[in-house]
Amino acid sequence: GEAAPQSGEVTGVIRPPPSLKERIEKTAQFVAKHGKSFESRIMSSEQGQSQKFAFMKATDPYNAYYELKIRECEENGGELLVGAEAEAGPATGDDAPTTVAAAAATA
Repeated sequence: GEAAPQSGEVTGVIRPPPSLKERIEKTAQFVAKHGKSFESRIMSSEQGQSQKFAFMKATDPYNAYYELKIRECEENGGELLVGAEAEAGPATGDDAPTTVAAAAATA
């Protein structure tokens, strides 16, 4: 059989559906900007425990995509790379940043 991947090694990134992709990317931008302590605050909040933020857990299939986006933001001055995989036009979902901020604020 195949050798198991080493921990911390990204072996494949599963791209999330558009609705989740936007939440993951906005959360990643916040975490890249405010640090891992911000991530901890979200995860310890009631909202952070919900399925809505499951991608923040290492065991979630979309966690690798989330971690990739955090690194991308950190390496690009807080910006996400807009490449071939970006959807047409900027994201207009106004509720995501407030959801992330609210989740962190309630922690």
